[in-house]
Amino acid sequence: MNNFYPASPTDVPKHITRASKTYKRHAWLAMLLLLTFVIIYLSMTAWFAWTAYYLIVNANAAQYQLFNIVGGACSALLSVFMLRAFFFFEHSGEINDMEVTQEKEPALFDFLHQLADEAGAPRPHRVFLSSRVNAAVFYDLTILNLFFPSKKNVEIGLPLINCLNLGELKAVLAHELGHFAQKSMAVGRWSLVVGRWVYVAQQIAAHIISKRDAFDSFLIGLSRTDIRIAWLGWLLRIIVWSIRSAMETLFSFVIMAQRALSREMEFQADRVAVSLTGSDALIHALHKLEAADDSWERALGFMQSELGNKRAVNNLFLVQQRVIEHLRKILDDASYGKEPTLPTKNPEQFRVFKRKLAQPPKMWATHPENTAREENAKEIYIRANIDSRSGWDLFNNPKQLQETATADTIEKYTPKDSSLTIEDCTSHLDAMYNKNVFNPKYRGTYLGRSAVRNYASVHDMYVDNGMPKLHDFDNLYTKETADHIEQLNNLNEERFHLSSIQNGSMKAHGGIARFRGKELQKNTAVRFKN
Repeated sequence: MNNFYPASPTDVPKHITRASKTYKRHAWLAMLLLLTFVIIYLSMTAWFAWTAYYLIVNANAAQYQLFNIVGGACSALLSVFMLRAFFFFEHSGEINDMEVTQEKEPALFDFLHQLADEAGAPRPHRVFLSSRVNAAVFYDLTILNLFFPSKKNVEIGLPLINCLNLGELKAVLAHELGHFAQKSMAVGRWSLVVGRWVYVAQQIAAHIISKRDAFDSFLIGLSRTDIRIAWLGWLLRIIVWSIRSAMETLFSFVIMAQRALSREMEFQADRVAVSLTGSDALIHALHKLEAADDSWERALGFMQSELGNKRAVNNLFLVQQRVIEHLRKILDDASYGKEPTLPTKNPEQFRVFKRKLAQPPKMWATHPENTAREENAKEIYIRANIDSRSGWDLFNNPKQLQETATADTIEKYTPKDSSLTIEDCTSHLDAMYNKNVFNPKYRGTYLGRSAVRNYASVHDMYVDNGMPKLHDFDNLYTKETADHIEQLNNLNEERFHLSSIQNGSMKAHGGIARFRGKELQKNTAVRFKN
């Protein structure tokens, strides 16, 4: 094995990846509701098929043979309508990304294989590199996956690699593989089997509820023929609509249980990552994700701006890093896009994320908020060094890979006349962020917001004697003003959470809204003071 694989912690409790009681409870609930849905669905399908068989076989002995034949044909059509949902192929994930092989990137594959083996997860079948701030495991799905697991593919976003060190990247990928890990029988049995069954059932239900195909076109055509035949089409369409409505109502309960289970599965996957990388690496990666997302979007915006001037950016990933440096200065936040500094004493008590006043309802939040994930990761604190080497060390030629990925991203945009050198690109980017409105004392107020948005024209900015209305620029924004801006941002965030609690879109922690030392009722009005 090469030396690019970060060392894993040694003193890891064996029970850390064991499924919790909450996890098992949600898994049992999901299984029970899923089984109920499947029994009802199969019973309806079997009833339609048996009715069709009975009516047609006994048509000769019936008093009204035509009605038996017509009724049998309608029942047969409805059984086909139900059965056709079992024959689907669900393609998950993008396949137009850059695929790499073990021959091209041996160090990357050695890293992924050792990580999968250590997590007790299947090794990736195919590996794709994308131009998204993302890491994911995806796979194709058919009805056969109720009984046999499908081969797993891995997507690794290059903008994510660009912002994480090797230890943090290992934690993120360990989380993704942790969904399929079998480090304990509980994790393997519950997450692999229950999660897969619910997802397959979800595809079956989706085909029944939302898919419109040749069967629906046939019923529409039948209902538009002669009225002596059209009534059959009307009747069948009403029955099909009723079946879809009933299945949608039934499956909504399965989805609710599945979402609650998904939340627990996220916690469980985090525990697998913690067992392989310690309690801090994953949290540091989550901390960097916001900066990675924002900087990448701004890098793409800069690229499009340059393309508008017929100039092509040569390396988007250098632009992304440069943007992070500028935002760190503009926001006056030294920790922006950087791993937090752990205290030497009691690091297990250190928290990166602050608890929000409220959170989305747990039944509908498949991914827990970062504060909950940090508490989960540090419930059993595992101390481990975080490998600070760059994630790019896993690739043979990072510079060439970055430029190739940049060219692929640019390809769908405006054609270029010339390509920018790294020096020119950096110069143009620095000039864009070197404006006075991006002074750190404004705390990023004018990021994406014009400083003159309140004026309809240039003339409106000046008084009659030709002097600017706001001519004392040096004293316009003092240190106190910057502090006021920060306070205003905090107030706006509090207002958003309080309003969300009041309208029910978010819930307070523990069911009790505590605001500035007071417990609030749902209909309590809060007045903010500047």
